[in-house]
Amino acid sequence: MRTFVNEIKAGKDVELLGWVHEIRDLAKIKFVLLRDYTGIVQCFTKNEKLFKKISELTLESVVKIKGTSKKADVKYEDAIHDIEIEIKDIELLNKAEDLPIQVLEKAITTGLSKRLDYRYLDIRKPKIKAIFKIQSEIANSFREFFRKENFIEIQPPCIITTSTEGGSDLFKVKYFDKDAYLAQSPQLYKQLVAISLEKVFLVMPIWRAEKHNTVRHLTEIRQMDIEMAFADDMDVMKLLTKSIQYIVKSVIKNCSEELKILNLKLKVPEEKYLSYKETIELLKKNKIAIKDGEDLTPEAEKKLSELFPDTIVFVHSWPQSLKPFYIWPKENGLSGGFDAIYGGMELASGGQRIHIPKILIKNIKAKGMNPENFKWYVDAFRYGAPKHSGWSYGIERLTMILCKLDNIREGTLFPRDPDRLKP
Repeated sequence: MRTFVNEIKAGKDVELLGWVHEIRDLAKIKFVLLRDYTGIVQCFTKNEKLFKKISELTLESVVKIKGTSKKADVKYEDAIHDIEIEIKDIELLNKAEDLPIQVLEKAITTGLSKRLDYRYLDIRKPKIKAIFKIQSEIANSFREFFRKENFIEIQPPCIITTSTEGGSDLFKVKYFDKDAYLAQSPQLYKQLVAISLEKVFLVMPIWRAEKHNTVRHLTEIRQMDIEMAFADDMDVMKLLTKSIQYIVKSVIKNCSEELKILNLKLKVPEEKYLSYKETIELLKKNKIAIKDGEDLTPEAEKKLSELFPDTIVFVHSWPQSLKPFYIWPKENGLSGGFDAIYGGMELASGGQRIHIPKILIKNIKAKGMNPENFKWYVDAFRYGAPKHSGWSYGIERLTMILCKLDNIREGTLFPRDPDRLKP
């Protein structure tokens, strides 16, 4: 029966399946470092009858090793415990050809573009695997948190008939004899459910046909959203903080080995609230000029995180002109929209939504769009719709922030951007 690396105990006969991570060939002893998804263990033999089998191995070949476990005299630096295996037999199950990129890299030196070309090999590296183990924990703890808060998970459609955010940043698809688009946001649909079920959340892919080729943008992302009835923008900002704090605590608790591999020490963030006007004034004092009515620049977002480290900075009360048509209008041209700045960049955006058809139609027209294209959406609020609010953040961007990655593609299994459509 198969034994996983993290299950090995000293003094046991074991049967291991995995990949050849490294081979060390000495005169009278041969070492094979075997890797499975739980870790790496050092295997050795002094039996000359097995030397020929080991000489036929190549890095990343798939093997079966039978042996006996014992306490190691010296712990191999990448091994997950101080146990080694004395090999009784080794079987080559599938020999690997010459590798296009190296998996055994103490420091990752291969360029990102080439690594992404061979991503299925790249993710075998302990450091890269650690990133996606943390990403898995982010998704699981997000769901766990909102289930505990009595939210219902929903699955809205990914094919839509009209733009959610306005503009032309949609991918058009042919839907039988009609034109349709890949969803740039689940926004409208999660509202339609929240006005009936009150508290909903989701995790789904979205697409944006923007030709941004930056270290923080993708054309396809996995978005984590909530929408909540009988709530205003302040209510959901507080909920956003609690969710991130819960996620960070879960990563610290359940990914301690991965954090060690990545040399990371996470801190549970605090929260800070600034109005748009206060933010502009604060940035001006710190020699970053943002004109009233302009969006924040990447430089401005970075400065806010420098001023408030390990803090989620909520910039609220934005000008209505800078927010989507569905955001609730406040007095003096302001809105119930907000952005959450964390880790030097915008992590999330959200706000209170419009739940009164007359105001919604007015806002749609003000954005230069045709209300008839949104009739199905507007009509939903004619039958007893409460006020409601929500937000969204991308799992890849949160991974980038928590793992302190230089490029969002590092935290994306198979990235899609203006230049990359495969693998």
